[in-house]
Amino acid sequence: MASTLVLVVLALMCPAGIHGKVINSVIGPYISYGERFYMCESDNQPLPWRWYLRATHFNPLKPKELQRITGNVTATSGSFDNSDWLKVIADTRSNNQWKENAFVFKFNNGACRHFKINSPGFYGLLLKKREVKGACVFKPGVYEFNDAPLNWTFPNFPIIPYGQYRFRMMVGKAENLYACWVVEGRTIPKLE
Repeated sequence: MASTLVLVVLALMCPAGIHGKVINSVIGPYISYGERFYMCESDNQPLPWRWYLRATHFNPLKPKELQRITGNVTATSGSFDNSDWLKVIADTRSNNQWKENAFVFKFNNGACRHFKINSPGFYGLLLKKREVKGACVFKPGVYEFNDAPLNWTFPNFPIIPYGQYRFRMMVGKAENLYACWVVEGRTIPKLE
């Protein structure tokens, strides 16, 4: 009986020899998109780097069409460079609540370089045009974009579980926190 069950499960997961539906995996190549952007700072202590962003609605019928983003990142003090640290915490949504710390990535230095390597689409939109001779140093100011296409690809993470995520990205130097940004988004299967 158990061997029959295993055979049925394998047949449904490997459709090459059968004509029927496939059981989709819960992990694999994905398309990601953002739904909501906000800060994770405390109410009584605004941080020097803040963002004010909104994105267009993702159309699942046109999955290759990039979302467009409008808004700005405003920095009043401190610079963003490779002497900063970077921490990204990904929470997952399950049973109608957030399961915190599903993935935690911490880079003790090289924040700008790691941001550039791990999120090239967002880096290109936000900071690439402000590079000086390829240096990863960004001074306080207002970084604006209006209806700009955003490619949500993460080349160092080719497969992840599909679902709803809340990414918290924190940047600072020593014990000082400069930014705490949140993106709520989803990952769905990438269909070729």
